[in-house]
Amino acid sequence: MRFWRNTSKSHKVFKPLLLFFPMLNLKPPRLATYMLTINGVLLLGYAYYWGSLVYLFFGLLNLILAYGVGRENRTAIKVALVYISINFFIALFYLISGNLYSAVDVAISFFTMHDILSYIQMIYKEETTEEEKGA
Repeated sequence: MRFWRNTSKSHKVFKPLLLFFPMLNLKPPRLATYMLTINGVLLLGYAYYWGSLVYLFFGLLNLILAYGVGRENRTAIKVALVYISINFFIALFYLISGNLYSAVDVAISFFTMHDILSYIQMIYKEETTEEEKGA
């Protein structure tokens, strides 16, 4: 079920902004889908350049998770949140140790985590308000 259609009051407030910035309508986790896809394509590029099966595996995992998150599959969202959280902290450690190229991975992981967590929070609020109305 899609609970995100026309149920949010903030959607009415930001409607003029949505005309100019259609990406602001992030009710399904679109940003997370885009970021997982970008991360997957980058990892597939690394796999092609270095011939590594590990990069190939994680690139395909990112693309599969992007598809699942885009379809709003709850299991895929949970797996993506755990995977991206681990990826974020490992990339952050690399960034702290001096690898400046990890900043891209940290930014992608951060935006993906933020979008998934805000989506989970929105779904939780909608489900609790429906339960309160029904009880």
